[in-house]
Amino acid sequence: MVAAQEMTVREAARRVGRSEETVRRWIWSGRLPAVKRGAGYRIDVMHLDRVMVELEAGVPGQGTTPNTSMLDWLEEVDQWKREVATNPGPSASELVIEDRRARR
Repeated sequence: MVAAQEMTVREAARRVGRSEETVRRWIWSGRLPAVKRGAGYRIDVMHLDRVMVELEAGVPGQGTTPNTSMLDWLEEVDQWKREVATNPGPSASELVIEDRRARR
């Protein structure tokens, strides 16, 4: 088994020619897998390279696309929740979704 080659956010940003904040946004959005170690993140080079290939090819990242409406997003969340076992009682996300529906 080959050991993963990891790098910091700063090293990843330099490698791909983007800002550190952009790399962090990729991590927070789920587009770029990373491991939190201490106060910083460690990124596997293979994952970073995959994200760059997707960006260059114009492949959308995980999650909704920028053109997704709130109604479409709510439907995606409902579908996802039907497929995932949840604990009884409303979660914070359920309360937010219910609030957004009430405001429509």
